[in-house]
Amino acid sequence: MSLKSKPTYVDNEKVKKLFEKYDLNKNGVIDPDEFMAIMMDILKQLGEELPEKKHREVAEEGLQRFDLDNNGKIDYNEFFDFINFVVSEKGYTL
Repeated sequence: MSLKSKPTYVDNEKVKKLFEKYDLNKNGVIDPDEFMAIMMDILKQLGEELPEKKHREVAEEGLQRFDLDNNGKIDYNEFFDFINFVVSEKGYTL
C-alpha cells in the first residue's frame, strides 16, 4: 500500500527533519542501526521500557514491516509510512 492511499497524520516537514536527524551517515536511508536508535527513542517517549534485547526484536520487526522493497534499509517514503503509523496507531508525537 502506498503513502498516497493512506490517510496522513503527520506533517511532511516534521518527518523530513526527523529523518535527517536519524540518518546519521547522511546517505539518504535509515540503516538497521539508525532504525534501532529511532525505535529506542519512540519506545522511551511512549513509556515502554523494554530490555535492550526486546528493543532489538521490536526494531527488527519494524524494519521488516516498513522496508517495503526489502533492501534492509528504510528510505524516506518508508520512513514517512512508519512515522505516520506510530503517530496514528501508537500516539507518538513529533
